[in-house]
Amino acid sequence: MMTMITTIVVAIITAVIGPVVVEWVRTKLVKKKPKAVHEAITFNAMVDEQLSQLMDDLNCNNIWIAQFHNGGNFYPTKKSIQKFSVFYEKVSYNTFGISPLLQNIPASLFPKALDKVNTESYLEIIDVEASNEFYGLETIINQLKSKSLYLFGIYSLEDVLIGVLCISFSDKVTELTDEDHSYISQKVGAVGTLLTNYLYKNNGK
Repeated sequence: MMTMITTIVVAIITAVIGPVVVEWVRTKLVKKKPKAVHEAITFNAMVDEQLSQLMDDLNCNNIWIAQFHNGGNFYPTKKSIQKFSVFYEKVSYNTFGISPLLQNIPASLFPKALDKVNTESYLEIIDVEASNEFYGLETIINQLKSKSLYLFGIYSLEDVLIGVLCISFSDKVTELTDEDHSYISQKVGAVGTLLTNYLYKNNGK
C-alpha cells in the first residue's frame, strides 16, 4: 500500500512540479539568450550599414574592421596577450576577403603598422607598386591584391584604441582626398561610438 502511495506522489510531483521547475528555468535563464542574440544582430546590422555606406561612397573593393581582444595570458606572469580579429568585412564582387586569415592574430606580428596607427591615427599606402614602405602588411596586401591600402584607428569614447578600419582598393590606385579623410573620420567616430556603447552595455557598465 505504501509503495503505491509513494508511486502516486512521485507521479504527481513529476507531472505538476516538474513542468513548473522547467518553466521557471526557461523564464530565468533561457529568455536571456534571445535578448542577447537580438541585441547582437541589431548592433551588427548598424555596423554593417556604416561599412556599406563607406564602400559605396568610396568605391573601394574591400573594407573591414578588426578589434583588439585578450587572447590569453603569458606564462608565468599571467600578463594579457593582446590579439586582434576581423569581426566585420565587406567585399566587392570578384574580390578576395581577409577575415578567415585574421583571427586571433597577436598584435606583435604587426608592430610597425599598429604603432603607426596608434601614434598618428591612420596609415596610408597610396600606391603599393611605387611604395618603399609596407609596414609589415605584405601578407594582407597580397591577399587583397591591393593597389592602395589605408588603415584608420577606431577609438572608444575614452580615446582608447579599440580597433582598426582597413580600406583597400584593388581596381586602381586611389588617393583619398581631404574630403574623403574627413568623411571617413566621421564614420570611424560613429563606429567607435557604436562599439563602445555595445561593449560597455554588455559588460555591465
